[in-house]
Amino acid sequence: MDIIIFVVVLVVIFYFVYIKYGNLSFWRKASKNPDYVHQCLSNDDAWLIDDGTLPSIQDKSGLDGPFLLYVPSLGKTIKFYGKVGKYEDSQKMIEKELE
Repeated sequence: MDIIIFVVVLVVIFYFVYIKYGNLSFWRKASKNPDYVHQCLSNDDAWLIDDGTLPSIQDKSGLDGPFLLYVPSLGKTIKFYGKVGKYEDSQKMIEKELE
């Protein structure tokens, strides 16, 4: 019984750390170069961006997020939604460029 509880706790922790909040390593690097990352994600069809200028994204099926990033050039926090199965590769490419 203790093993089952332990496994459930690990799954919950994994969900909250990795899936719900995304790739933390990527978002830490993105926070140091927010304008560049915003530009990259804006030009990538793996992402939907909610910057408050358009109606809010209603259908979030097939999307992970929102991932929040303050973009100084815009003076506000932007919400990013990643298309599942696509945005992960996009993150990896941008993360390599940020190193």
